[in-house]
Amino acid sequence: MKILRDKKAIAIFLLPAFIVYSLIVMVPIIVSIYYSLLDWNGIGKKTFIGLNNYIKLIGDNVFKQAFVNNILYIIIVMVLQLGFGFTIAVLLTYLKKGRGFIQTVYYIPSVITVIAISQLFTGFYSYEPMGLFNIFRKLLGLKPIAFLSEYKTVLWAVASVEGWQYIGIYMIIFYSALVSVSPDILEAARIDGASELQILFNIRIPAISNVIMLSCILSLVGALRGFAAPMNMTKGGPNHRSEILATYMYKKAFTSRDYGYGSAIAVVIVILSIIGVLLISKYMDNEGE
Repeated sequence: MKILRDKKAIAIFLLPAFIVYSLIVMVPIIVSIYYSLLDWNGIGKKTFIGLNNYIKLIGDNVFKQAFVNNILYIIIVMVLQLGFGFTIAVLLTYLKKGRGFIQTVYYIPSVITVIAISQLFTGFYSYEPMGLFNIFRKLLGLKPIAFLSEYKTVLWAVASVEGWQYIGIYMIIFYSALVSVSPDILEAARIDGASELQILFNIRIPAISNVIMLSCILSLVGALRGFAAPMNMTKGGPNHRSEILATYMYKKAFTSRDYGYGSAIAVVIVILSIIGVLLISKYMDNEGE
């Protein structure tokens, strides 16, 4: 009877969260799947067309470009957020003074709106008048670059904005996990002659593997949902070179008023998120065995 009461109590506490989650996440996904099977401009008659929107995606060159761009966008964002966030967190564990100041400096950008950050970086990347990055290039004797107009640089420039903005969040997450590792274990390893790199890779990283997996998932899903920076800075240009799935979905749904096609792209984003989460979870499980 006690177990039954405990299960009921757990269910009661989880029910409000489940309802909110369903309303915010599950219902929009179900609605998107429904709309993706329709030909609808948002006002007129809805016409059921089955999987035609998904078939159109296969032959859509802009969608293919956005898909490839999104993969590269994800890689850039995750490397910046997780790589730099983890590196700074590790260095902070060795710092005796000034930790709070450094954490604050890196964390502040994450609480500023993406629009403000993207506007700031648009100025930094400016070719004419010359922005901060091109001023540095000129001081080094290099030619200025139109970062947001060049095919080779625009996606890197846009993705680095989101990557840089949230480094502080992952720094805090990793730092909190690293300092939770038992100091006695670390000290014992040092006494046995282990180097700091050996301690890092053989003790610290395995000890926080669940935190690393969670961070990878959060970063991946966040990058797939990336929208504000590329839309505000380049609107997917030039010639769709910085187009990603979220910006293309927005254009098809709200500019071209093809809600069915836009919903199909939204469903693809959800599927990619699920696949990414499963792959990360599977990889981390294999590493933990």
